[in-house]
Amino acid sequence: MNKSSLLAAMLALISTVISGNLYASQAVELKLPDSASITFQPVFLGLDGDDIFSSRTIKMGSREGVDGGYKERLSTTNLGGSFVARNKSGQNEWLYYLGRTEVSVKQWNSVMRWWQQKNGLKVEQVNNSPLPQTSKTPAEIFTFIEALNVYLLQNQKAALPRNGNAVAYVRLPTEVEWAFAARGGNEVSPSVFDRPYPYVDENGSMSLAGYEWHRRTSGNKLKEAGSQYLKPNPLGLYDMLGNAEELTYGIFGHDFLFARYGGLVVRGASYGHDSSDLKVSRRAEYQGYKTNSGEILRWPKVGFRLALATLVSETGVTPDELDDGYDDYLSSESGVSQAAPAGNTSLSKQAQDDQINHYINEIDRLTGELKTLRTQNMTLESEFSVLQGSVEQQSIDLGALQRALEAERAKSNNLSRLADSNSSEQKYNVLIETKDTEIARLQSELSQLVRQVSEQSAKIKSAELKQKQVVSLKQQVDDAERRGSTANFEIEKNKKRIVVAEKRLLEALVRVAGYNLFTAWRNLKAIEIKKKAGNSINPKVWATNKREAENMLKEYRRYVIQIVDNTDHNLFPEVKSEIIRWLRASNISEQQIKGMDLLERHITEVQQGKYIQVDYLFENLLTEPEMK
Repeated sequence: MNKSSLLAAMLALISTVISGNLYASQAVELKLPDSASITFQPVFLGLDGDDIFSSRTIKMGSREGVDGGYKERLSTTNLGGSFVARNKSGQNEWLYYLGRTEVSVKQWNSVMRWWQQKNGLKVEQVNNSPLPQTSKTPAEIFTFIEALNVYLLQNQKAALPRNGNAVAYVRLPTEVEWAFAARGGNEVSPSVFDRPYPYVDENGSMSLAGYEWHRRTSGNKLKEAGSQYLKPNPLGLYDMLGNAEELTYGIFGHDFLFARYGGLVVRGASYGHDSSDLKVSRRAEYQGYKTNSGEILRWPKVGFRLALATLVSETGVTPDELDDGYDDYLSSESGVSQAAPAGNTSLSKQAQDDQINHYINEIDRLTGELKTLRTQNMTLESEFSVLQGSVEQQSIDLGALQRALEAERAKSNNLSRLADSNSSEQKYNVLIETKDTEIARLQSELSQLVRQVSEQSAKIKSAELKQKQVVSLKQQVDDAERRGSTANFEIEKNKKRIVVAEKRLLEALVRVAGYNLFTAWRNLKAIEIKKKAGNSINPKVWATNKREAENMLKEYRRYVIQIVDNTDHNLFPEVKSEIIRWLRASNISEQQIKGMDLLERHITEVQQGKYIQVDYLFENLLTEPEMK
């Protein structure tokens, strides 16, 4: 290759990398057959794009206690990205892409007609409906996705975002990808992220108005995907919670880590649901067949949207770099939890206690904040009620004064007519004087009334402002309760982790102590047998047995003390039973099983301050009641 060709290739590579970074942070519009198109929105994750592997912990499920039952219980899992792009701060950040709208009939029709023509199949009629494509089975949806990927790679490859050498491909979003985006991702505050949905009004309070189609707003009919009459969510996504329910790439289970798995997961609600059903945590299990007949089920309210992803192994990173990157990931805060070696657990009880105390303090703080907000709320509501009563009374007084003014005006008109018809100048003057006096009185009352109306207008404005404050405080109360629920979840989760860690540590110590005790018994038994064989045997023959028995008993004593000092004694019976079951299932020596009873007695004695004496145990181990 000559220098000019090499330079051109380098410039092309640099251009590709730069344009890829710039392009990846924006919405991606891909052209489809028959003048159709599909658009994907970027969803940034706040993860360092310079790390080969990176993920963030995501809370899934409802923050509203038991709302939604087992399907929506609070749980945690991890979420990572498929692409790296420059964020608003100019830093590399992991992200993924999610379809701006649910896949429409027009998009489906354009791709499938192309696929059918390409493969010599019967071509369906043109259908340019903007409604979401529903009533398709998962198999049909995966066929559509396959057709779309083939079309894009053959006709739109240059427009597809990349991650290194890996070119984007289309798939269903995972359940976690869907849920993170439905909550607004990084575009909303943590308190808004934890709400049932991320939509707010001008006061920052939760509001669905103008964002989603549900039974009341849709007329119980499917609406255009990405309608101009609706606003998108904070990430620019339409119809995430309404219009059509959405099939995801998630497998349904009651938990995101240790679950009994079933069918695919359907997220969100539809045009036929009440507004109260429109919440991010809503999830259902897709049922594809009638169990009694085997007939395929088609759901007219279930559609889908697409995501863009890349193959992990195709990025151009070497296997060694992938291994090193994964090791770094495992050691990071967001890495998958790994069991530590026995006796060297990283989940120490003190650290866990500190974390639990932190959450307890956080709950106390939130509880105090909640009480304060409720007190302020009650005060404002009381003041607002008083102001409303005052305004109503002033309105009554204003009406009475207006009626009195009208009566006096009528009286004045009568006086004027009497003055015109009376020829007596004296009587006329008296009446005129009376009229002028009455007019002056009425003008004074009118001026006073105007002042009162002005004062009441100010009070009304103050009342309206306080009413807005009441609404805002109610929203803060709801957010505080949600944070409290999340904190309780973290406490319970960490309590369970402590029990698991304690149990693992205790099991490891008991296994080692039990093995040391059995090894000592075995060596002492060997010495006894050799002694009974007669004086002809040289004592040096069993000296090794004696030395090993002494060492094992010293180690045994040390582990018994560790068990007493560093573990939860209440867990011992359960751990002992599990180890005995394992020993019997593995056909281990009965003496090792008997040793568990002696170990339990020694643990009890050490707890009472009676420590094991190695010399005594060396002389008496074979005759201990538990070991006979």
